[in-house]
Amino acid sequence: MDLPNIETYLRPNEIQTINNWGKDWAWLAGGTWLFSEPQPQLRVLVDMQSLDWSEIEVQEDNLVIGATCPLIKLLQYPWQLEWTAVAGLKSAVSTLAASLKVINMATVGGNLCLALSVGSLAPIMIALGAKYEIWNLQGESRLVAAEDFQIGSRQTILQPSEVLRRVLIPVKNLKWRVNYQRFGIAATDPALAIVVSAYNPENLQFKCVIGASVPAPKLLDCNHINIDYSPSLQKIEFINSPKASATYRREITQILIKRSLHQLKLINTHP
Repeated sequence: MDLPNIETYLRPNEIQTINNWGKDWAWLAGGTWLFSEPQPQLRVLVDMQSLDWSEIEVQEDNLVIGATCPLIKLLQYPWQLEWTAVAGLKSAVSTLAASLKVINMATVGGNLCLALSVGSLAPIMIALGAKYEIWNLQGESRLVAAEDFQIGSRQTILQPSEVLRRVLIPVKNLKWRVNYQRFGIAATDPALAIVVSAYNPENLQFKCVIGASVPAPKLLDCNHINIDYSPSLQKIEFINSPKASATYRREITQILIKRSLHQLKLINTHP
């Protein structure tokens, strides 16, 4: 979709060269959402592709994914076989209700910063203990835990003009066993519930993150593996909408948790 209201288009080589950020400005990464519907409030687009950020690399003890990395790269990158958790990353991309054309253009940072309740990447980033590096226009940076980044549907902790620079996932966590579960009425429909479970065989640590059924992904309190997480789920406020009631989403989430535990071979029964 054309955005005829845009008056200025910028392609900076460094974000420090940008001055006087306005409320009618927006970062442009892949643009798959930005150009999908009218944006009458915008006058200036700042194209991030000219920043030439790296896509995927290993630095010290972290896998580093640049914010402008296209989603398709998560499927195509030659991952190490011992990084079993990558299967979850691939599932998060593969289960997107999007065409191959969108996946080729849409970016990791765009998916995370759009912060839709149905966002596919945020739950697994939380499960893997990822951190996000955020930059401001002065070149200052800060690290935040993935679980603290999204605070609601279409809401993050980003301040005006701040940008997500990259995602850092501890390499040791990539050796975890991860299972990604998604439920929607149809494969092409937005998810009604997402569950990501991660299990560390070395110390028996278990994590479970729910998404899509709640406004922002939520890490469950999992001190031990339990077939029934109903008591914990009862304390959570689930989305109630014409598409699915809060009660329905809660029940589906419980089923996906059991299914995920079964896939990880942590329980012997299948729901």
